[in-house]
Amino acid sequence: MLEFSRKNAGFISLRRIAAGASDWERYSAIRPGRNFWSSLSGGSARMNPAPSPKSRTQPPIAVFAILLSLRQAIDFDNTSNRRQLQAIMILLPRVGQCAYNCFHCHRESAMRVDLRFATICFIVASICTIGLAQQPDSVRPPLSDPLTPQQAQRAFKLATGLQIELVACEPQIESPVAMAFDENGRLWVVEMRDYPNGPAPGKEPEGRIKILDDKDGDGFFETSSIFADKLLFANGLMLWKDGVIVTAAPHIVWLRDTNGDGKADKTEILYEGFTAQNPQLRVSHPILGIDNWIYVANGLRGGKVRRAGKADAPVIDISGRDFRFSMLSDQAEAETGQGQYGNTFDDWGRRYVCTNRNHLIPIIIPQRYLKRNPCMVPPDPNRDNQNPGGAARIFPLSKNWTTATFHAGTFSAACGVTIYRGNLLPEQFRGCAFTCEPTGNLVHQEIITPKGAGIEHRSAYENREFLATPDDWCRPVSLAHGPDGALYVVDMYRAVIEHPDFMPVELKKRPDLLLGKDKGRIWRIVPEGKREKAEKPLLGRASTPQLVRHLGHADAWWRTTAQRLLLVRQDKEAIEGLRYMATNWPDPLGRIHAAHLLGGLGALDANLVVRLLEDHDLNVQAHAVQLSEPWISSDRRLQERILVLAFSRRSDERLLFQVALSLGEWDDDRILPGLVRIAKAGILDYWMRVAVGTAAAKRAGPLLISIAAGSDGTSVTTELIREIGGWIGARGHAAEVAMTLHLLIRRNVTRHTQVQIAALAGIAEGMGLRGRQLSEFLEKLPAEHSGVVSDVHQLFEKAAIKADMKSPSHDERLDSVRLLAHAPWDIARPPLSTLLEGNVPAELRFAAISSLAAQSNADVPAILLKPWNEYSPAVRRVVIDAMMRQPNRVSALLDAVADGRIRAVEFDAVKTRQLTEHSRPVIRNRARELLKQNIPADRKEVLERYRAALKQPGDVRRGRDVFRKHCATCHQLENVGHPVGPDLSDLQRTKTAEVLLIDVLNPNAAIDSNFVNYTVTTKSGKSFSGILAAETAGGLTLKRADNQTDTILRQDVEEVTNTGLSLMPDGFEKSISIPEMADLLAYLKNWRYVDDSKRK
Repeated sequence: MLEFSRKNAGFISLRRIAAGASDWERYSAIRPGRNFWSSLSGGSARMNPAPSPKSRTQPPIAVFAILLSLRQAIDFDNTSNRRQLQAIMILLPRVGQCAYNCFHCHRESAMRVDLRFATICFIVASICTIGLAQQPDSVRPPLSDPLTPQQAQRAFKLATGLQIELVACEPQIESPVAMAFDENGRLWVVEMRDYPNGPAPGKEPEGRIKILDDKDGDGFFETSSIFADKLLFANGLMLWKDGVIVTAAPHIVWLRDTNGDGKADKTEILYEGFTAQNPQLRVSHPILGIDNWIYVANGLRGGKVRRAGKADAPVIDISGRDFRFSMLSDQAEAETGQGQYGNTFDDWGRRYVCTNRNHLIPIIIPQRYLKRNPCMVPPDPNRDNQNPGGAARIFPLSKNWTTATFHAGTFSAACGVTIYRGNLLPEQFRGCAFTCEPTGNLVHQEIITPKGAGIEHRSAYENREFLATPDDWCRPVSLAHGPDGALYVVDMYRAVIEHPDFMPVELKKRPDLLLGKDKGRIWRIVPEGKREKAEKPLLGRASTPQLVRHLGHADAWWRTTAQRLLLVRQDKEAIEGLRYMATNWPDPLGRIHAAHLLGGLGALDANLVVRLLEDHDLNVQAHAVQLSEPWISSDRRLQERILVLAFSRRSDERLLFQVALSLGEWDDDRILPGLVRIAKAGILDYWMRVAVGTAAAKRAGPLLISIAAGSDGTSVTTELIREIGGWIGARGHAAEVAMTLHLLIRRNVTRHTQVQIAALAGIAEGMGLRGRQLSEFLEKLPAEHSGVVSDVHQLFEKAAIKADMKSPSHDERLDSVRLLAHAPWDIARPPLSTLLEGNVPAELRFAAISSLAAQSNADVPAILLKPWNEYSPAVRRVVIDAMMRQPNRVSALLDAVADGRIRAVEFDAVKTRQLTEHSRPVIRNRARELLKQNIPADRKEVLERYRAALKQPGDVRRGRDVFRKHCATCHQLENVGHPVGPDLSDLQRTKTAEVLLIDVLNPNAAIDSNFVNYTVTTKSGKSFSGILAAETAGGLTLKRADNQTDTILRQDVEEVTNTGLSLMPDGFEKSISIPEMADLLAYLKNWRYVDDSKRK
């Protein structure tokens, strides 16, 4: 018999199933590898022995019985039948052996019909179906028993040339989530023992910090002691002085051992105000940066953070951003990035974070630079993310992850991202990113390469992972470096890792949520083969000169540990050695560390930075440029050398990028030539343009003129011109705007009309972000600028002609149409109205609708609605969106519903909710009357009614049509639709048809925080809604249906409201029948398995 189990203990008689055993017991009784045949006749549960002659008499009729049931069960569109299939597959090994024994051991009785056994097969399959069909897939217990550490070690599959070793396990540790080695080689571990729901009412939290030690030096940490306990959801730690800094929302705390007894005896709350909700979504991963600041990941929930114990401490809003603070002062600030549970640096100081769906997000520009230009559109933080919509493929080995051997999954719980910076693993692993995926029981590796000012990354392997295991209890959640140069894996080792908040209601109290809370492992990944025992570092006893030398160590653990100890000591004896090291150490990493540490000791000066700017290594020069910022405004030597770097052909993109950022700290017109040169050199590099924008906030006008003067009129140049124009318009300084337009048009610094149109469009759009109108600005210009007004009107007329012509390029027409949003009504109306009708490219038509909507003329609603019957569904959605922005046009929209020009069904559930919950009572009450047929019914009643769809077979091809009609505005499958909402490509693995039905009809039952709907009201009275796609100190970007975006500058925001509701609202049943729902579910579950050649 095929044996799948790994140990023989405690199984339940099948007879208990018929007696009303629990779902858990039903499942346990029929798991593979159990002798449940003897249970049926009253025998005890035991491992099945070799078949006896008597057991070889079951005839092949049993095979046919099972196959008949199997044929019935292969209906992938029916949840109940799929349960039966799973149960039958469990029986097949036994039946197969029966058939083999029958034919090969007792050929003379091969055709004897034993109906009793056939009947048993049917009964057991039916019982299995009943037991399993009562619950979705995700409620079932793990597919295997927990393995012993030794068994688990043998189950791992690693990259070639590596092996894995056990470092620690239960009972020394339980439910570990983070770790760090101290200066003496002891291992500190954070335990989250009461994950996921926390302590029971009246009970104390069970989180702990433990210290582990390897007394005998064999690499296994056999002793442990509790440093601190009764911690609520502590999830990260960083060693500091005589204790550890711990993230435990709503606080960051410093737990100290002031008397040296190994126990925390003093607790100091450093910062408070972090949001404390779901334990998966909390501030985490404190890490020391090369710049001597401590960085933590936001947790996706943000907070209003302040220094604890100081009444006058400022409140820091970290919504959409991470956080950093200094232990050397009271400095703290929001930082770029929004990490969930992962936070790491590479050797050169660039930070990376991750979220559950995005396994590697580089942080390109720090917040302190971005906030210099509040008029700049917030940059897209995921620009360098080669994982759009969480689509990166991973290849797990565990059964609870894949539905078939040919199916690869995607990230759903990416965490613990770490750049490997050790010196033990082979060179090809250094600088790579490693990310845990606990639901897939694996660790993923990405290769990172520079790309301009940013990076690009790709998976290191095809169709496999760096580390994976079929053990579905293995839960890698965090990674760390050790003093031996190895890569360490923190394995929480749980039966269930998903949090109940993200489960359907009926699963939130499943019985196995705490299974494995008493287990946990830490693993060490090393090269294959025997190696010498690693000596304990004992850096706690090292002298200051010794610590200085360790800053040049090849392994990052030694460098960062030495850095931390020197910062804590603040020993001035280190200064001389650090100054020598900064300019003479052979390895550039040592020189960079020494320079930054001098800053941490208050001993860095401009003279040393000047020398560093002349270093032969470009990375050292880039860090020297950054370190020059305190003196760049006053030291002429620094100014000259940095400007030379801006023009040097030797400077690479990373160096030019830092030069642009740092020049912004020098408030002087002399930076302009350098910025112009960098802008032109990096015109194709998004991040380079953003860097220039942060530095040119006060000099955008001269920058635009300088670039326009040498422009070739290509679309790439006009895009940059338009961006800069936006900064000018948003800033709104009348003299700067007037002078820019005067030089650009009247002085004719460029011969390219398209450059002038792009610049004017940018200026007008920038003004619009602040709620201002270009026309009003022109009317208020003094008489001496009358020539500028005349020239602008001529440019409007040229734009109107270009917009109505078919000969200009698409980009030229598009820029012209966009400019007409700000033109006088008599100039803009004819071409824009024309573009609403006839055979017009969709992008031009959408731009025309947007430009018309931006006009304030009272005729706009009538013009937009006139061709309504000719509009496609996508165009109708855009028109409704445009008219809903302003309350006075909402009334016109409802008038069209009232008189029958627009049917109520044209308003999807999102729009219906916006209107029926409008802030103005007149609009709200009228909408509730006119759109009452759209208002969703009670969710429970709807769900009960639509459960009929689960019993219908459904057609995948018809389901594709339903998806494209109703879902593609916010979801993407088979390259059709828009990736606004959650990724749906992997639903056949992650969700049953029943759970999918709940998601569709009751989307607010469990909401992913990435897809919560926000409403933003501007100071000018406009209203915007959508998911929060990007947020910086300068502004925020909302994304809505059809992948449309709206950017609002923070200084123009009146109110931001988190609705707490999904972007997908209730009421989908208004658009889809029960048979169509069955077809849609069939498509979502099975689209991968339909032959492409047969698709419509």
